[in-house]
Amino acid sequence: MTTTKKNKLRSSLQIVTLMLIFLIVGYYAGKMGIRASSGIAKPTMIAIALLCIPFFFLVIGIHEAGHALAGIWVKFDFTMYVVGPFMWTKENGQWHFRWNRNVNTAGGLVLCLPTNSDDLSKRFSIYAAGGPIASLLLAFLAYGLFRIFSMDGFPTQTPQQLLAVSSMVIAFLSAVIFLVTAVPMHMGGFSTDGARILRFAKGGDSARFEILILTIFTTSTSGLRPRLWKEADLTEALTLARALQAPMGVYLLGFFHQYAFDGDDLEKAEQYLQEYIAAADEIPASIRSSVWLDAAFFYAFAKNDLTQAQQYWTMFTPNAMIPKAQVAATEAAIHFLTHEKEAMLGKIETCLQQIPNMMDKGLGVALRERMLFLRDNKQGYHSVDM
Repeated sequence: MTTTKKNKLRSSLQIVTLMLIFLIVGYYAGKMGIRASSGIAKPTMIAIALLCIPFFFLVIGIHEAGHALAGIWVKFDFTMYVVGPFMWTKENGQWHFRWNRNVNTAGGLVLCLPTNSDDLSKRFSIYAAGGPIASLLLAFLAYGLFRIFSMDGFPTQTPQQLLAVSSMVIAFLSAVIFLVTAVPMHMGGFSTDGARILRFAKGGDSARFEILILTIFTTSTSGLRPRLWKEADLTEALTLARALQAPMGVYLLGFFHQYAFDGDDLEKAEQYLQEYIAAADEIPASIRSSVWLDAAFFYAFAKNDLTQAQQYWTMFTPNAMIPKAQVAATEAAIHFLTHEKEAMLGKIETCLQQIPNMMDKGLGVALRERMLFLRDNKQGYHSVDM
């Protein structure tokens, strides 16, 4: 059996497993609901119906908070917390609230970045386990509250009924989130928390690949500019990605592009960029725009090709996941080609102000150098030591 067929079979089995989990949980939840519903007052039913969405966000929020606390415990830098339409991001050491308009991250997201590569396998296992553990604890706590509220029989008064039923609903939702995230599964390039923990525990090529990805990412987020990354790590990771048909492999093309671009090898940088563009459909829609932004900036700044730059720029759609500094830098490079000096200088200033907020500090170093170079109205690009 070919690797592709094996992957399809595995994916099908995982979908069936997930469906069975929902059926089993739904069956027992339905039995409990039918048994309890006969004694639930109409006002309680209406209130619970109205509270279902807030309860869901609460359960997701606790799950993501578990990841965040685990990340902080293993010395990761906690930088983003998203629950439904709510988003908090850390900029210059201060937390800021904004509305999350990205549907792809509406389910919940926490971003914690390692500041060094020490024992990443163990630390990421703990980080991954934080969410399911928090969900399980919440399920037990909420169910315990339900038992307390129902200690003398199911309450007949509306306030007590509302508390009891609310606790049961939260317990059920949290148990579902625990099962869905803790059971090891891979679907559509997505790995559950349980799958990641198991992968690290087993070791082998899959674990080695993920550690390499984490090491490369950590190297950059800690402030090492792209041209100083270890080419051997990039090459090994790309080789493993192709052998494993790993969905994360597509991002390595972006890493290679930045590595060559910062090293002044524009021919290779363009080659990797075009491969990255060709594989863009493999990247989730929520962050696919970063590919078009990279392309627009490269063709404007490095190749002085206004036509190509504008083509990719029109394909770009900004979102909260894409650094404002990179957006401003691209606009500045395009303004340079269109001879709009004042507009260019304004965007350069915006970029320089936003660079400290970039999670990728290494890329920020390279970007700052390019903006200073552009500000001096140079006609070509030659990197200098920082």
